[in-house]
Amino acid sequence: MEFNSRVSPFDHLDLNRVFPGNQEGSYTERLAYLITRKALTNADIVIDLHGGGSWCVNAFAFRFKGSEELATVFNPPFILDAPNREGTLTKHANNIGSKVTVVEMGGRCEEEKKWAEYIATGLERCLNSLGVIEKKIPEYEQNTIQVRDSTILRPSKGGLFIPELGASAVGTMVEKGTILGRIVDPVSMST
Repeated sequence: MEFNSRVSPFDHLDLNRVFPGNQEGSYTERLAYLITRKALTNADIVIDLHGGGSWCVNAFAFRFKGSEELATVFNPPFILDAPNREGTLTKHANNIGSKVTVVEMGGRCEEEKKWAEYIATGLERCLNSLGVIEKKIPEYEQNTIQVRDSTILRPSKGGLFIPELGASAVGTMVEKGTILGRIVDPVSMST
């Protein structure tokens, strides 16, 4: 994969949109097929880890019907209902009977180490709860917020987004009316 790209440089496909793959397909479709055949076919549990990249920092997990406990035990700041998109690894795994969750956590920021440790602890919690490992895991650091409805904010004009809050605010609640950031003209820096 290219750095900071969701698509393969060989066929310009997103691996997480071509599952279960195709043995005779393009590079990415064949890779999805191999992952499906070698890893997913007999998997009881699938925890699909995603980071935010350099464009965003995430702090949530998706809950799938029948696998709610997996997302809860991970203890992310927020849990959302899964979109269950066609072609994703988790949709396919869910369809073949695996318990699944997607963890979207971290991204490129000054808090990367914190998010990596958070993910490692979450994975240990899941493995512990499943009886795969026996380890004393730290108590939950926070209460997870179950999100029932969410909205993606899209700007009404182009420009450069300048955040008002630092990366340490990711995964926290903010007061209604808090300015999250501003969009400025990249040349004049005016709003």
